[in-house]
Amino acid sequence: MFINDPIHGFIELNDLQSSLLHLPELQRLQWIRQLGLSFLSYPGGVHTRANHVIGVSHVSGEMARIFDLLPEQKWLAQAAGMLHDLGHTPFSHALETLLPEDHMELTRNLITGKARYTFPGAGWVPKVLERFGLDPEEVGDLVVGRHADPILQNIIHGPIDADQLDYLLRDSYFTGISHGQIDLYRILHTLKPDAENGRIYLLEKGLDAIEEMLVARDHMYSAVYAHKTSRIAETMLLRAMELAVNGIEGWYEMTDGELLTRIRMAGGVSEYLMEKILYRNLYKTAFSVPSKVAVEDRSKLVEKLGGRERQALETELCELCGLGPGELLVDMPLDVLAFSEPRLTRLELPILRKTGEWAKLDEMSVLARALMEKDSAHTVFAVFTADENALRVRAILQDWLEEA
Repeated sequence: MFINDPIHGFIELNDLQSSLLHLPELQRLQWIRQLGLSFLSYPGGVHTRANHVIGVSHVSGEMARIFDLLPEQKWLAQAAGMLHDLGHTPFSHALETLLPEDHMELTRNLITGKARYTFPGAGWVPKVLERFGLDPEEVGDLVVGRHADPILQNIIHGPIDADQLDYLLRDSYFTGISHGQIDLYRILHTLKPDAENGRIYLLEKGLDAIEEMLVARDHMYSAVYAHKTSRIAETMLLRAMELAVNGIEGWYEMTDGELLTRIRMAGGVSEYLMEKILYRNLYKTAFSVPSKVAVEDRSKLVEKLGGRERQALETELCELCGLGPGELLVDMPLDVLAFSEPRLTRLELPILRKTGEWAKLDEMSVLARALMEKDSAHTVFAVFTADENALRVRAILQDWLEEA
């Protein structure tokens, strides 16, 4: 089976990849946008999770080939790449905090057969893996980062893994962000497996390509994933879902369109917020604290927030401003980004210098060190509300933040 992929060109899927792709669990991903509501800012960003998992499976196979792994190891990597997003909720990362368990654990349970979706034809993932001689438990361990083989694990979960390499290329292509491009094959051919020490390392000649990747990643998080409009829309969606979730059984296995319809059917504030998203009548930023704020000001904010959960803080601020549920929304984007991409603040990648000596990435690259210390989000705290409430809310919250 051949797929003409805009990122990787013609991809030949083997029988294992093709069989997995045709399962209902994978076909569901055709109806879930990779970037959630980012298309409200970047209209081209409407590619799907299915596009992405095909790409990850392909890059995983390429990494296994370049690392000269055994055929069965390559198949494990390709299977894990194809299945790694099986448990993703509708609207990408926007709603995954509502799951009772991490979406990766749900993915593992779907792979091993300990959980199954309820739609027709679901539940055959472990049987398909077994038919090709793969152990579902082993594939599940690989997907969640618990596999015993560190080289194989690094392909799926590592400092420079197939998931990251594909989503940076794919998301930048579809959003039109040219600064998100990376030199995939330069990176792949300068990464090397170190079986003796259970790690992958980088040849010094690949340092420029890694720095380019880190710049691309930072730019994508700053320009796309943490875009102001996307953050407002996804915060509205999250609140609409929180108010409706008890009445929507099995929501996590739905597609974007199915869940959108069910939230609107819930009525009340949920319907109100979804209608505003649907017709792009979004809330405005009434109050925010920039990420570049002075250390003492950030400390004051942290003290003011007092470790409260977002929902509790939102309720308090609604009452303070005389607004009802859902009329004022709180966003803490740094927490969201840390949840969705923990690699932003660390990249443990040994480098083999031309002299034969070992070095750390942050020792070799001032740029890498600076990017890992940089906040990719524009704000550390923001409050959104309807345009007609914005001025009043801003005045009230400025006084609130200054209060001892």
